Amino acid sequence: MDSLRTEEEQIAAIKNWWKENGNALLIGIGLALAAIFGWKAYNQNELQKKEEASQMYQELVQAAGAAQMADDEKSQANITFLATELQSKFPGTTYALYAKLYEAQQAVAKKDFAGAETALKAVASETEDEALKRVVSLRLARVLAAQQKFDDALAALKAQKGDVFYSHFQELAGDILKMKGSRAEAKAAYEQALADAKEHELPTELLQIKLNDLADV
Repeated sequence: MDSLRTEEEQIAAIKNWWKENGNALLIGIGLALAAIFGWKAYNQNELQKKEEASQMYQELVQAAGAAQMADDEKSQANITFLATELQSKFPGTTYALYAKLYEAQQAVAKKDFAGAETALKAVASETEDEALKRVVSLRLARVLAAQQKFDDALAALKAQKGDVFYSHFQELAGDILKMKGSRAEAKAAYEQALADAKEHELPTELLQIKLNDLADV
């Protein structure tokens, strides 16, 4: 009897505990399951977005290749559409940044250097990739120079000796200084570019030609 009473008391205690805490327990379990499945759904959604962005970017690359062959308004319009869609649907992604580079390229082809400047500055401000920033700086300097914003162009070409892009930066700085009429400074920039190019075993033929053109300085 004592054993039976004890079991009955245990059952009663369980029932009372369940009555008091059962709803909270079920809610807790439900929330935990929702969190698990929600996280899985989120990850799946993110993966799907990346795949869609990758596919659209491949379409953009193919469209750009086709445009080089066709060179017609329809091809150019397709590139513009895809680049805009990528930036709109997948903002903040690497694909969106590269789409903006295509946008800048399209602007340059149309001689819309102000538009190219805007696109390149946007990429520079959004990316954390140092190598990409260097490439963007070179392109930005060119479009600024095309607008005769020579001082701004030179300011975009800040690079320390030892930087992998140093010779490229100095060569372009020389080009811009020559356009500006500062021939002596241009020659100095070319000389620095040439020395760095030789140090890193880079091609030097074009630099030498540019220096020879300033032999009278």
